[in-house]
Amino acid sequence: MTRNTVLLLFALAAVLTACSPSAATPTAAPAATQDAAPAATAAPTAAAAATTQEPTAMPAATTAPGAAEASDADGETLGQLYQAEKAFLSQASSTCPQRSFPIPDPEASAKRPLDFAPFSTALLNFSPELLATVGAAIDGKSIPAIQTLMAEGGLSSEQLVLYYLARIQQYDEGRLNTVMELNPAALTIARELDAERAAGRVRGPLHGIPVLLKDNIATGDGMHTTAGNYALKDWQADRDAFLVQQLREAGAVILGKNNLSEWANYTDPCTPSGFSALGGQTRNPHGAYDTLGSSSGSAASVAAGLTPVSVGSETAGSLVQPARANGVVGMRPSKGLVSGDYIIPLEPSLDTAGPMGRSVTDVAVLLTALAAVDPNEPTSTEGAELAGTDFTQYLSLDEARKVRVGVIIPDRTLGLPPEELAAAPPEGLAELLGLLPPELLLPNAQVLDLLKGQGIEVVFILESKLPVIVPDLHVAFMNFGFREGVGSLLSGAGKPAPISSLAEAAAVVNEDKASRAPYGQRYVENSVATTITAEQYAAALRAAEQSGDEWLAALGAYNVDVFMFGYFYTGIGPTGVAAMNLPTGRKADTGEPTGLVIAGPRFSDAQLLAVAYAIEQGLNVRLVPDLETTINAIDTMNGR
Repeated sequence: MTRNTVLLLFALAAVLTACSPSAATPTAAPAATQDAAPAATAAPTAAAAATTQEPTAMPAATTAPGAAEASDADGETLGQLYQAEKAFLSQASSTCPQRSFPIPDPEASAKRPLDFAPFSTALLNFSPELLATVGAAIDGKSIPAIQTLMAEGGLSSEQLVLYYLARIQQYDEGRLNTVMELNPAALTIARELDAERAAGRVRGPLHGIPVLLKDNIATGDGMHTTAGNYALKDWQADRDAFLVQQLREAGAVILGKNNLSEWANYTDPCTPSGFSALGGQTRNPHGAYDTLGSSSGSAASVAAGLTPVSVGSETAGSLVQPARANGVVGMRPSKGLVSGDYIIPLEPSLDTAGPMGRSVTDVAVLLTALAAVDPNEPTSTEGAELAGTDFTQYLSLDEARKVRVGVIIPDRTLGLPPEELAAAPPEGLAELLGLLPPELLLPNAQVLDLLKGQGIEVVFILESKLPVIVPDLHVAFMNFGFREGVGSLLSGAGKPAPISSLAEAAAVVNEDKASRAPYGQRYVENSVATTITAEQYAAALRAAEQSGDEWLAALGAYNVDVFMFGYFYTGIGPTGVAAMNLPTGRKADTGEPTGLVIAGPRFSDAQLLAVAYAIEQGLNVRLVPDLETTINAIDTMNGR
C-alpha cells in the first residue's frame, strides 16, 4: 500500500466515525443499504484493470441544483421550494415513533381480507405431496427453465398457479401481507393457456407464468385498483392499463395485486414502508428488517416465493430500494420504455413501472413483454427503438465486455480529501470502496475483482469532478404533481371512480381517520393545499431536468456507458435514468440482504442488464428467506 493510500484511508476513518446513513444519503426516503463485508475476502486486485481518469474535456463547475434559478412571476426558485419541503419533512419526521421489526398492524384497521373462495375446491385437491413436487421442480429455476418443464409436460400453468395460491394462503394472509387481492379468474386463465399449449400455440416466454401487479396498476377484470387507499376501495377500472394488455398478450397469468406503501409512499412521513389501509403492513420475508417501498409487496412476494415475477413502479427509488431490502432483482426501466398508462401516479414526470424477479434473466424476460410503444403516451413513443427488443439477448459476457463501467467515488458527499483521492492509485480506491458506509450501495473489491476477471473495463471517477447532484430534488415539486396527476386520472376514468380528486380522497379518509389513515395523511393534505402554481411546477421540473442533463453530460466526458453511484441516481430521475438493484449477499452481523445499484442514462437498459448478468453469474448469490422463522416471529407478535 502506498503512502498516499495510507493517508487516504486514515482520512476516511475520521469521516466514517461521524458518518451516519442519513448523512451519507441526504434524502427523505429511507436509505437503502449494502454490505461491504465481502471486500475483506480477497485482496482488492480488481483495480489493476481499472483506471482513474480525467474526462476528455473537463466540464466547468456548475451551481448546485438547489440554488438554480427556476423563477416564475412570484420569483420563487427551485431551491426555495426544495428547502421549504425539506423543513416540513424534518419537522414532521421528528414526531414519528421509533419502531422495531416486524411491525404489527394498527389496532384499528380497514384491511381487506384475501378471497380464496374461487379456488377452494382446487386447493383442497392440490395435495401436500403435489405442492412439494411442484416446489422441488421449480426451485431455483428461471422462467426459461420453467418453460422447458412445461414444454416437456412436467408442469402445467394450472399447477403453477395453484402452487403459488397455496403459498399465499399459507404465508401471506395476515402474515407477510404482500398480496392485496387475488384474481378470481387466475385458474381459468391458466387452464385456457394450458389448452393453447396443448394445441401447439405458445405465445412466448411468459406463456402460463403467474405475475403479480402493484395495486396502483389498473386492470379491467373485476379486481380493484386502489393504491392502498380506502377512498378507492370499491373502484374497478373499466379497462386494463397498457402494460397489462401487453402481459396478457404475452400469455402471462395475472395472479393478483400486490400490497404497497399507500399512495406510493406518499401518505404521511410517519407511515411505515409497506403499509396501506387496505393491505395492512407488508413484512420482509427475510426477517425483522424494513421492506422499504413503495413497491414493498412486489419485492417481498417475489422474495417469499409467492410469484415468479412482479411489476412494481418507482418515482424515486421505489423499485430499486425494496428490491435491495428483500434480496431480489428490481429494475427501474428508462422513462418511456414501459407505458405509464392507467397507473395511479405519484409524480407523473418521474413515475415508471418496472419488473422484479429472482434473477436478471427473469427481469429481462418480463421487461421484454413490458417494453412496447403506447401510441397514447408521448414518452412511450420515444422508446420506439427498444420496443419489441428481446432483452435476454444481452445476457452474456460478450455483451458485458462492450460496456464501460464508471464507479463514482463520493468524495464530496463524505468530505473526503480530493487531492489525496486524485493522487491515489486504483488499488487504493478499490480498498476505499470496501470501507465506505454500506448505505451508499457502491461496489466492493470483490465485485471489482469480478469485473476485472471478466474483462469488463472499470473507470474510477471522483464525484467532485462532476456537478452537484441532490438525490431528493423531486420533493420540491412532488405535491403539485401528485395532486394534479391523481385528479387527472380519476376524473378521466372511463368507468367513473368513486372520487375524482385527491381532495375528495382525503375527505373520505378523514371520516374515520383512525382506521383509514392510522399514521395520518400529512403528505396528502399538504398536496391538496399546496400553493405551488402550474408555472412554478413547470419551472422547477425544467430546472431539475437541466441539473440532471448537466450531470450526465459531465459524466459523458469519461466515455462510460453505465455507472455505479448508489442511491444518488434518483437526483437525475427527471432525465429518465434507468437503474437496477442486484443482490450481493447478506450483512455479516444482521443477515439483512445487501445489494448493488447500477444505473445509466436513458435507454441504457440493455447495457445495465448485460453488466448485471455478468456480476450475478460471477457472484452466484441467491438469497432464500427462512420463512418458517420469519412467520413464527410474526405469529408470536400477533399472539397466534
